[in-house]
Amino acid sequence: MGPGRGECVVLHLGNNDWCVVDSCVDRSSGLPASVEYLQSLGDQALSGVRLVVATHWHDDHIRGLATLVERVPNARFCCSSALGHGYFMQLVGLAEEGVFLNSGLSEFKRIYSTLLNRRRNTPQRLVSPMLANENKRLLYLDRHDRPCVAAITALSPSDGRVKMAISAFANAIPKEGDPQRSISVNQNDTSVALWVQFGNQHVLLGADLEHTGIQGEGWMAVLESFQGSSRAQLYKIPHHGSANGHHQEIWDRLLQPNPVAALTPYSSGLTPLPQPSELAKLRQLTNELYCTSTGGGKVAPKDPLVEKLARNAGVRRRALEGKPGHIRVRWSVADPTPKVEVFNGAFKVN
Repeated sequence: MGPGRGECVVLHLGNNDWCVVDSCVDRSSGLPASVEYLQSLGDQALSGVRLVVATHWHDDHIRGLATLVERVPNARFCCSSALGHGYFMQLVGLAEEGVFLNSGLSEFKRIYSTLLNRRRNTPQRLVSPMLANENKRLLYLDRHDRPCVAAITALSPSDGRVKMAISAFANAIPKEGDPQRSISVNQNDTSVALWVQFGNQHVLLGADLEHTGIQGEGWMAVLESFQGSSRAQLYKIPHHGSANGHHQEIWDRLLQPNPVAALTPYSSGLTPLPQPSELAKLRQLTNELYCTSTGGGKVAPKDPLVEKLARNAGVRRRALEGKPGHIRVRWSVADPTPKVEVFNGAFKVN
């Protein structure tokens, strides 16, 4: 699911076992899109969430995640191993004090506070964050009373990138008397890409992991350490279809020919993603390419006099948006052929 800025993946692993990866907010309701979707199923799906994964702490991937964590007390919370280090925890605390202006850190503050508040009445494994790195099994559901095995494995971040991120966090901690500042860390470097197994079917969720062209980093590190022998038939394209998220060997070695590929656009900033050239490149690799949204478009022009009058009246204006675009892909043990449906403006790329 994605509204043009933000994304969320909801996985049903059978038998009312769920995993939620990242978060975006439904602007019409103010709720995380995952919460609205699971509540709409009416079969206590929220109580069946077993795992919540924050792939990284960019605002467009984590906004609303604390609200989700608050509503799924039976779920483990997982994030990159870099984000479990003490230096990152210090940055989270400083964000709460107003030293850093960063909504991603503020979201993590709420998540960690929620987990700490549960420590008296909740098993320890549900309180402590699970820290992801390359080839770490995050969830395994055996065949007991299930149609098949289901498993989720982290493919990243690599150990080298985690060490570099921790060093950057340490350097970002201000000394006494320093002014407010932003944090100069490439959050995508430690993004958590995921490999999902459901019976004999597989899914690759690319998060925002980038291809740097350097061994031991990004997608090259994933390929160097990948331990599976199967190929995925569904691919969540990394980093909103940007050029730096693409690595041809992923398509050649980890994906089935002509896979179902889904992407969420990023309409903010000077360069909206994906660019037409990158979209054309992806379309050559599969004829099953889907997008959650065309993006938010340009910001409406503002009349200075109207804006001043609104401020004086205590009025804040915002763009009215519909529900996040939704790509739904379904298959079963009995019929492993993916069936794709689109909702709320999501579309197949022609």
